[in-house]
Amino acid sequence: MSAPPLAHLVVIDLTQDRAGAYATRLMAGLGARVIKIEPPKSGDPLRNCGPYIADRPGPERGIPFHWLNGGKESLTLDIGAARGRDVLTDLLRRADVLVEDLAPGGLAARGLDQPTIDRVNPRLIVTSISNFGQDGPRRDYVADETVMYAMSGGMVATGDADKPPLASGPAVTHYTAGLHAYIGTLMALLRRGTGAHGEQVDVSIQESALDNVEIHLAEYAENGKVARRRGDEHPLVPWRTYPARDGYVAVIGGPMRHWHKAAALFEEPRLAAPDLAHIGDRVGRRREVEALIAPWLQRTNKKDIYHKGQAVGLAFGYVATLAEALESPQHQARGFYRDTDPHPDVGTLKVCGAPFRFGDAPWRIGRAPRLGEHTQAVLREFLGYPADTVAQLAQQGVV
Repeated sequence: MSAPPLAHLVVIDLTQDRAGAYATRLMAGLGARVIKIEPPKSGDPLRNCGPYIADRPGPERGIPFHWLNGGKESLTLDIGAARGRDVLTDLLRRADVLVEDLAPGGLAARGLDQPTIDRVNPRLIVTSISNFGQDGPRRDYVADETVMYAMSGGMVATGDADKPPLASGPAVTHYTAGLHAYIGTLMALLRRGTGAHGEQVDVSIQESALDNVEIHLAEYAENGKVARRRGDEHPLVPWRTYPARDGYVAVIGGPMRHWHKAAALFEEPRLAAPDLAHIGDRVGRRREVEALIAPWLQRTNKKDIYHKGQAVGLAFGYVATLAEALESPQHQARGFYRDTDPHPDVGTLKVCGAPFRFGDAPWRIGRAPRLGEHTQAVLREFLGYPADTVAQLAQQGVV
C-alpha cells in the first residue's frame, strides 16, 4: 500500500467554521499532519454546536466538530496574547500550509501580514477563507450560510412558484468553499514545487455560492433570462420526483436514446406513439406524459422502480431516507461509510470516507481530538520547547 499522498505536509488549522474545517479534514484524511489551534478553555465553537452525541451537550460531544475534525491534533493557544502570537509564529516557521478563516486583515492585526509571513517562512502557503474575499467593498461584511445562499442568486430559484424562496438545507455553500480551499491549496503547493516562495490563496464563500448556481447564472449572463422557482420541475419531461407506492422516485427521461423502452416499462403503449417520441414533443405535452406514467409509479415500490428503470438504461433513482443512504449496498461495497478510531469520551462514530480515491493510497479515518490533547506534544516535540517554558505558558493561560 502506498504512503498517503500528503504525509509530507504540516498544516496549521486556524479555522472555526465549516469551510476551513472541511478543507483541513480532507488534508488530514490524505495523511497531512494537521495541527488545529483552539482557544484555551472554550475550544473551537463547533465543539459546543449541536446536535450532540446521545443528545448530551459538552465540548467533546458536538457532532459537527467530530464530523469535521477527524485525524487532527488539538493545540490550545491564545493567539490574542503576545506570547501566543510568538508560538504561532514558531509554528508557521515549521509548517507547509496555514488555513485560516479570521476576518480579512485578521492575521495582519496579529502582526502576521504577508511580508512578515514571507520573512518567517517564504515557502508557506496561506489559504484564507472569508465571507466575501480579502478585498472589495464588502470584505468586512458578516454573513452565514443562509445569507450566502440568498445573495448568490440561487435562492430566488429554489422552492415552489407560489411560495417564498427556500434555503438549501445543508451548508452547501460552506462545503463548496472548503473544497475550493482544498483544491486551491494543492494547486499552490504544486506551483511552489521545490521553489522558495509560497503564496496566499484567497477563497470567497460568496463566490463559491455563485459557482454553485451554474447554468442559471450562465443563462442570465448570456441571455438575460432569470430562472424562476419551479419546485423540482425540470424543463424536460419526465424529469422530476413523482409519488411511488412507498415514497418518491426520481424519474429521468434519459439517456434519451433509451426512452423508447419506456412504453413497456410503464405498461403504457401511448408512450410509444410517434407524437411522444421526441423530447420536444413530450415537453409540449407535460401533463399528458405525467398522467401516463403515474398509475404504474403509484402501484410500484420505489426501489423496484429504481432497479427496473436502471435495467433498461434509464437513469431512475429514489428519494432515500438517511437510513437507506447509509445502508446502500454501493456504499457498503466501497467502504464509504466507516467508523472512526475510538474516542475516549464517546467511542466510535460513523463518518464519510474520501470523496475521491488515489489507487491504493490509504484514507485515514482518525478520530477528532479532545480539547488540547496534543498541546504538550506539539510544544515539546514539534517545536522543541523545554518543559519549563511549556509550564510557564500554561500558567499564563496562553495554552
